[in-house]
Amino acid sequence: MKRDTKDRKILSALDLNARATFQEIGKRVGLSKEVVLYRIRRLEKRRILLGYTTLVNFSKLGYTGFGIFSRFQNVNEQVKIETLDYLKNIPEIYWIATLGGKFDLSFGVMCKSIFQFNKLYYQILNKYGKNLTDNKIAIRSELRQSKRSYLDNNKKQVSKFPLFGEEPELEIIDSLDSNILSILSTQARMPIVELAQILKKPASTLTFRIRDLEKRKIIQGYTPHIKSQNYGMQSYRLLLFLENMNETSRKKLFNYAQENPFMILAVETVGEWNFEVTLEVESHEQLQIELSKLRNTFMGNIRNVESLIMFEDDLLYDPYPLKKKQRELLLKNKALK
Repeated sequence: MKRDTKDRKILSALDLNARATFQEIGKRVGLSKEVVLYRIRRLEKRRILLGYTTLVNFSKLGYTGFGIFSRFQNVNEQVKIETLDYLKNIPEIYWIATLGGKFDLSFGVMCKSIFQFNKLYYQILNKYGKNLTDNKIAIRSELRQSKRSYLDNNKKQVSKFPLFGEEPELEIIDSLDSNILSILSTQARMPIVELAQILKKPASTLTFRIRDLEKRKIIQGYTPHIKSQNYGMQSYRLLLFLENMNETSRKKLFNYAQENPFMILAVETVGEWNFEVTLEVESHEQLQIELSKLRNTFMGNIRNVESLIMFEDDLLYDPYPLKKKQRELLLKNKALK
């Protein structure tokens, strides 16, 4: 697909803040709000923009992320769809991707304990274990998300990178906070007035609550769901097997990922591999160039790299999935009115 400079700038502005108004985006990119609205709707129609997500740091709520990587075996297309639909409906699953390479599928689970995770993991295997094999588990200890600076000619954006994990100070939220997070999780551009109608609360109350969630860093930002494959890019997940790591090399690796215009996610893990990096590039040749640069920069640390192509890198991305059914009911009731 032809890459339009104005579309790129709009995508870049949304990448900085997906809740920005059409007027704010227009001011940033030098277009009228009417033109911005038209172009965003066109990007949505072309399925380059698939939605808008609120980045929720669920580690501040006492949850840990677990990544599961699997291969399909003895499955036809129907069984594959049934498996994915089953996973999508599990409240604790916040991310699903289909892959190419060593694994066919990856999904993220958020749990408050190893015991809770094990119980859910065995539940999944009891249901579809005969279809999922070579399963690997990677516990997420820290995750940093970067902006797509390649959209704006690799121009560095002045913004704070979303950070998840570490050892955060735990925060307490009530049912209203939870409902706000649940709806905005997959509807980040929803206007406050519309949210107020759904939750039957004053708009001023919800505005205050959202600002408080941002202040407490439970909400880390708002991001568009960009399908890079529909925009002439290809997404890859790199699994890094590291050695001789210390705090200095760890920080250096995170900084490298954040400064690289094509790397949009870096995850430190506990498991068979130590680090995961997601990058979006134009071609396989560019992937090899980026891999070579990465290996040369961390020559004494990288033992091996597994490259996975991401066919559907965000088949599901729902950073606060715990109230999926309640959210569906609330949105359905609104649509019926």
